Amino acid sequence: MFWILLVLAAHFAWAVENVYTKIVIGSKIKNPYIFLILLSVLSVLLLPFIDIKYISLPSDNTIWWLLLASLFYTISGIPYIKAMEIEEVTRINILWNSIPVFSLILGWTIIGDKISIIEFVAMVFLLVGAVVASLKKNNSIFKVSAAFWLMLLSCVLYATYALIIRYLSQSISFQTTFFWIILFDFILILTTFFFKKIRKDFIQTVRSNNFSFFILFFLVVIIGNVGLALNQWALSLKPGALVYAFEGFQVLFVFCLAIIVSKISPNLIEESTDRKDLFVKLLAFLIVMVGMILLIF
Repeated sequence: MFWILLVLAAHFAWAVENVYTKIVIGSKIKNPYIFLILLSVLSVLLLPFIDIKYISLPSDNTIWWLLLASLFYTISGIPYIKAMEIEEVTRINILWNSIPVFSLILGWTIIGDKISIIEFVAMVFLLVGAVVASLKKNNSIFKVSAAFWLMLLSCVLYATYALIIRYLSQSISFQTTFFWIILFDFILILTTFFFKKIRKDFIQTVRSNNFSFFILFFLVVIIGNVGLALNQWALSLKPGALVYAFEGFQVLFVFCLAIIVSKISPNLIEESTDRKDLFVKLLAFLIVMVGMILLIF
């Protein structure tokens, strides 16, 4: 059951990163995509701390699979960061629970994994939970949030990344995978500097924030990358659908952290405390938990 501890630790690390992302976007960083760029730029500073024995050029076509995995990993952050800009962080994290659904579908269609009746029922619960989580009150009427479609796209891309990582874990260590994913993500994200607006907004963000901001940002980057490494370790031990079935715990972690921050500093993060909104979130969480339990057992 060691892999479960890895997954839970990864989700707590990501929960911290999620809440920080919501706090920073719009206040310290006006262009949400600059957040992704800073994340990649600061993440690459961690690579020198990886044991040199894990830094090797994989043989055969593995390097191309690593590049492809990194491409999906990088692109998946684009709709996610946009969704984070327009929606509450707790709702976003409930929507992350769609990943196991797409992991099962991709595993079934691409590598021939079999889907049992229980897994199919679990997928239905997870999808229903995601739809319920996306419902937002608008003039006393609940409507599907625009973030729902953005998060579905992000989940499909991330599930594809997880499938490739699972395949690569059969031949290379998760430490080697981590090194190349971070490096390729950094290289891919640098291509955005071809756009003048990105360059302008990046320089403006760097100039408008003080040194302590970047120290805290780097600390969060470390926490987030620890979560990434632990997640890749878990993927080397168990299938992606099973690993990502624990997304519900990240929802719980985020909800607790967001409520704590909103109570201490309401100006940093907004979380609706409307009874109907809270009921919808709780209902979505319970539906997702049923799907998770079915998928795990």
